[in-house]
Amino acid sequence: MGVTPRVPHAGWYLETVSEGGTLRRVRIHALPFRVGRRHGLELVLPAESVSKLHAEIYAQAHGLRLRDLGSRNGSFVNRALVEDAALGEGDIVHFADFEFRVGRSDVSEAHADPVAEGRPTTVAVKRPELPHRFAEGTRELRELLREGQVTMVFQPIVLLARGTVAAYEALGRGRHPQLPESPLELLRIAESIGREAELSRLFRRRAVELASRRSDLHTVFLNTHPVELARPGLLESLEELRRIAPKLDLALEIHESVLTRPPAIVELRALLLERSIALAYDDFGAGQARLLELAEAPPHYLKFDQRFISGLDQAPPPKRRLLQSLLSLARELSVKTVAEGIETPEEARVCAEIGFTHAQGFHVGRPRPIEQL
Repeated sequence: MGVTPRVPHAGWYLETVSEGGTLRRVRIHALPFRVGRRHGLELVLPAESVSKLHAEIYAQAHGLRLRDLGSRNGSFVNRALVEDAALGEGDIVHFADFEFRVGRSDVSEAHADPVAEGRPTTVAVKRPELPHRFAEGTRELRELLREGQVTMVFQPIVLLARGTVAAYEALGRGRHPQLPESPLELLRIAESIGREAELSRLFRRRAVELASRRSDLHTVFLNTHPVELARPGLLESLEELRRIAPKLDLALEIHESVLTRPPAIVELRALLLERSIALAYDDFGAGQARLLELAEAPPHYLKFDQRFISGLDQAPPPKRRLLQSLLSLARELSVKTVAEGIETPEEARVCAEIGFTHAQGFHVGRPRPIEQL
């Protein structure tokens, strides 16, 4: 094996979890970047499971590759044992049982990295069998975001008194061949790299793009991720939706946990009204604090979590009376109430009897592509 010239390589790093449970970046400051137990290497991993000279990261063309150097316990890329393999942003790398994620930052961020250039780094990291594991698929998720590889299905929300469709909730689905379709799984991967708000905005934009092609749709409910209320960009994303579909009736769903900040929600409600967008609280619970805050910042729609609806026809009287009292409060506040997760005719009947105005669930309609509505 020939000698590979050692050159600076700003921007790439290995991300790991320190013994304290916090994320730490180790900059790949020069190539080849050698990893092992031996003192003086660029990355020293002090454990018997790691060979003295375990592996190295080197440059090829415009990218990086990982080469195992005959280690006893192996080197792995995305859980696969490798001898020599390409590395990309988001790949999960193991040297024996030490876990890292490959990342890339811009030049300014690379220079701000606390790891001094040209000096070996000793790292103590958690083993993979401990609770933390890096999410796989982050490289593919970036491709999904860049290419907009998502679609939407629409689940009807019906008026209980008439059984007619009053609205649709837009539900995201992934379309990347190497990623799950489930929006929850996609959001989990996105959260691991701080891109969950971007994915949430992409889902909403795709929903409005699809819905704008129809002139006969009722109100479309759009979801948010909780972090969006704490980060900039939410209102700008909604203004973009209004430009796409100026006349489409929209309702924005936010999780009931944000009710802990009533003044912020009152302000959000006013800003939404300026854009002709209704406000809906999703997964509403029955805590006393939530009830007090609900009165301070009433939404247009209140969606009750499925745990209140499931088996309601067989529930004891106290549970029904509790729901009736919540529905009575909602009526006083002129709030429309949605029973989520209705799966049987009996559940639908009881929900209508105790005062729900709307219903959603497999019994009243499954999610379908917009072409099938």
